[in-house]
Amino acid sequence: MKEYSLKHKLIADFKKGNVEAYKEIYLTYYQDLCIYACSYTNDHYAAEDLVQNVLLKFWENRASINIDTALKSYLYKSVHNSFIDGYRKEKNQKENLEDLRYKLLIDSIEENTDIQDSRLAILREGIGELPQRCREIFMMSKFEGMSYKQIAENLNISVNTVENQIGKAFKILRTKLKTGRYVNLFIDFFVKKLAWRKTTQKNLVTK
Repeated sequence: MKEYSLKHKLIADFKKGNVEAYKEIYLTYYQDLCIYACSYTNDHYAAEDLVQNVLLKFWENRASINIDTALKSYLYKSVHNSFIDGYRKEKNQKENLEDLRYKLLIDSIEENTDIQDSRLAILREGIGELPQRCREIFMMSKFEGMSYKQIAENLNISVNTVENQIGKAFKILRTKLKTGRYVNLFIDFFVKKLAWRKTTQKNLVTK
């Protein structure tokens, strides 16, 4: 009971802006939080950055914070939520970067039609040789324009599995279509062109 009262007072002092109370909380939980964060990041330095940001926000938002559980549980949950938010943000950034790269490529690339047709034929052959699940995921992403999350939900697999399979597809296709350091951009470009041709042909048939 006495320990509970002391912790309750510590939190109360912290919420009032008492620096010494904050320092005590920081020193008490910092190391354990870093170990916990490292179980997610698998990187000591990334774990430290994550914990430091969480504890900084904890101080900045002290006046409005409502701790309805044990302080340790609250801080652990804050670290967990911060990691998840960062993970989702990184995933969205990767998908947005792919779209941006494709747009930039479309705006700048000007190649001979015969060369394009040759590469399209090679790429079509390469896609056909992909492992079945790998090809299915690649087609859903590049031909149907589905996000990694949509594919994962549709196939009842993890987003990480989707990302790995897309990476595997690119790796295989690099052996088919070699265009230097920007090979992934060119694969994206020609896949979009294949998809466009497929859609155009389908529209012509329906007419």
